[in-house]
Amino acid sequence: MGLTLIYSTIRVLNFAHGAFFMAGAYIVWWLNTPASALYGTSLPTSGLLLPLVVAVVPAVLIIFGLGAGTQRVVIRPLLKRPNALTTTLVATLALATILESIATLIFGGGRLQFANEIASGSNRIGGLILTNAELVQVVVAVVVLLGLQVFLKRSRYGIGMRAVAQDLDTANLCSINTETVYLIAFGVGSLLAALAGFLLTNIVFLSPSVGWTPLTIAFIVVVFGGIGSVQGTIFASYIIAITQQYVSLFLDASWGLSFSFLLMILVLILRPRGLFGFKEV
Repeated sequence: MGLTLIYSTIRVLNFAHGAFFMAGAYIVWWLNTPASALYGTSLPTSGLLLPLVVAVVPAVLIIFGLGAGTQRVVIRPLLKRPNALTTTLVATLALATILESIATLIFGGGRLQFANEIASGSNRIGGLILTNAELVQVVVAVVVLLGLQVFLKRSRYGIGMRAVAQDLDTANLCSINTETVYLIAFGVGSLLAALAGFLLTNIVFLSPSVGWTPLTIAFIVVVFGGIGSVQGTIFASYIIAITQQYVSLFLDASWGLSFSFLLMILVLILRPRGLFGFKEV
């Protein structure tokens, strides 16, 4: 969703999205992990031992600031130059590599795990067995989605984002501060990536390269649903997720991503703008 929000507002494909995903997770881990869990290693820890639900707050705010700073320092100058889409894509890809190198330098290249999960135990729902951590992911995703809808439809800057996404020239004529809208859009999109990074890595593992697979899947979802379409992103995320689960069940988990790419290619052949894509104004 963050990737779509940024593109629909600024027309930038943020390839640093996976790096923000990774960085947010590392910040939560750093604030939450006790020193005793790292005995005998040289890995840094804050010593604050903040609960996960508390540690995630400064993490997403820091990544919001990092995203806003990226837009101001890196993206803004490039938007005024020819081939802005290509140059910003290359710039964000370079930023992702830099952030990954910094994470490797600080935390090492190995896999890390959180000292505790956001929720323990499991529940049976019909024929499905879901862990409580997975249920928390679902609940948080729904709450964030609803909150984002309220923000986009009711808040001043949310309405500004929608206006800029629909017609930049008209938004400028209406005295909408597009620079501020760009800043907030990139910050909110990065914040969403950081939150997703914590929720996912909390139940699997954390490493400097952990953001690349989610970035790839997010890119497939965005292209499949239609770049810049929030409705398309929501619909496509369900299609891709269900496809990957069925492929993993009947074939092998390693085939899930390949079939997702195949679906994306088929959609692009039949409808180049994606399922809910729109023509540029």
